Amino acid sequence: MAFVNRYKFPLAVGVLVLLMAGYLLYTYGPWKKEELPVILEVPDFTLTDLDGEPLSFSESDGKIRLVYFFFASCPDVCPITTRVMSFVQTELQERGLFGDKVEFHWISIDPYRDTQEVLEQYADGFKADRSGWHFLRGEAEEIVKIAKGFNLGVINPDPDNLVHSDIISLVDEQGRLRSYIRGGGDETLTPEKVLEEIDKLL
Repeated sequence: MAFVNRYKFPLAVGVLVLLMAGYLLYTYGPWKKEELPVILEVPDFTLTDLDGEPLSFSESDGKIRLVYFFFASCPDVCPITTRVMSFVQTELQERGLFGDKVEFHWISIDPYRDTQEVLEQYADGFKADRSGWHFLRGEAEEIVKIAKGFNLGVINPDPDNLVHSDIISLVDEQGRLRSYIRGGGDETLTPEKVLEEIDKLL
């Protein structure tokens, strides 16, 4: 008892320090996931899938979605980005998440050449699992409008003048855009990087 009375103040300070350290560790510990901001609400849209059927974006509400604007004859960034995402698909399949919790929506900006058959060949070339990877097409002006809904730029007045942002949009279960992931054009895109962003929403 004499010991407690003698060292009452240092003990109190020590307990306070331990409590503060515990609070900081709980609040900012390594297991805490970084919160992604809500960038915008994505407007709903409807495009045609590989079965020739209309598919509305809102039909996949309740799932995390990664959306990318591309075209099948793209010589550089599109195949690099799609290749990386094929590895992401494999990892999500192994975790039992692909198609059930996470989907990919690849939107063609080239309505002149990207026919249903061309997109089917493109999807097969990357071993796309169509239960969760949708390849979509629509009219040129419609695609430009949809891209604006993601705050992304698309130019497609003719097949010889196609431009798009090399960005993968991460959309949450409520249809809210939460993150932009740079595509393969800057050579830093990896499956691990994409999975890390997805895990922040899971």
